Amino acid sequence: MKIDNTLVLLLFFLMSCSETSTSSYRLLSSNEVLAFHIDEHTPNASLGFLAFEDLLFNVVWEKNELQIYDIIQSKFVKRLNFDVEGDQGVGQIFGFHVHNLDSIFLFGQVAPFVYLTDTSGVLKHRLRYEIPDGYTSAFVHPHYFVSPPVVKGEEMIVKTHVNGSYREFTNDLLSSSHLVYALNLKNGKVRLMNHLYPDDYLKGGLKHFEPSMAMGKDKVVYSLFGDHRLFYAASFEEELSSVEAASEYLDSNLKLLPTGGERLETMQYMNTSSRYDNLIYDSYRNLYYRFAYPSLDLTDINDIQRLRIAPGPFVIMVLDEELNVLGETYFEAGRYLPNNFFVHKDGLYISTNHPDNPENEEDEFKFELLEIRNELPN
Repeated sequence: MKIDNTLVLLLFFLMSCSETSTSSYRLLSSNEVLAFHIDEHTPNASLGFLAFEDLLFNVVWEKNELQIYDIIQSKFVKRLNFDVEGDQGVGQIFGFHVHNLDSIFLFGQVAPFVYLTDTSGVLKHRLRYEIPDGYTSAFVHPHYFVSPPVVKGEEMIVKTHVNGSYREFTNDLLSSSHLVYALNLKNGKVRLMNHLYPDDYLKGGLKHFEPSMAMGKDKVVYSLFGDHRLFYAASFEEELSSVEAASEYLDSNLKLLPTGGERLETMQYMNTSSRYDNLIYDSYRNLYYRFAYPSLDLTDINDIQRLRIAPGPFVIMVLDEELNVLGETYFEAGRYLPNNFFVHKDGLYISTNHPDNPENEEDEFKFELLEIRNELPN
């Protein structure tokens, strides 16, 4: 049977188009700006934002307070000041979680206490809980490797750290260590959950092993500093599975933590090497956003230290509910603060208060709304 050459060429063309016309979802500026006036005692670079419905919460460590802003009206609502000691004492606030407006949980950095309050700022309950042997107290921080607690019935699942000298960790030790535990909000009892670090994370050598955790609609997901993969399970009782989710902007082979322990090399690894950071869930769109940092070639220690307040370029990946990478966007340095963000029904807001941004105002929280666009590659 003779096949027409024109038909062959047409079929080839259609096949080629189908292979290259996959969708690419990108987070791009909508040019919509949200600004809140702040007082002289509030830094315009926050240690943690959290949005609940149309309210934005901000923590100010120096004042031991939570601030509440109205997102729709772009205005300050109230501040919740907390005593460190006494009948209403909550210690030094390190992190917080807004389960609902009647249940706002406060956490310290070391002490094994959970404090319950609401938008009145009155301490409703103080719970001392048991820390599992070999682990730390709950690590709840709305800025650094964000891992919001998950409240299920009478229990709260919280991220923890493993005790021990960081540079002495082996793959066997880490792979038998737990990422989270559940604490009973009635009696303070705890139980380790069935989520362990990957069994091969340190197989090739030592890496920073900080995780970020996000609870989606039907799965809990973890992203680690030095791994392209994401780790997930349908519940905290099941073992974790993994899926490849590499950013095209990061090195394919992620670096190892320098063995010598020299300060400059360690700082280069932590702040200038390819790495993953926050993983957050957008419940309004049933999507995940994974923040990542491409490698930088910096050797001056002052330049590296400045990255802590003036971050370099970064990437935000967009993933669907099955953790497929839908696309990613590279952001140049000098405009956004990638650790100052919040998810709202309007979309993902990110701070424009980068120190090098000429539009940065000291007396304002200023955010830009990023919108998802489904674009076809050129």
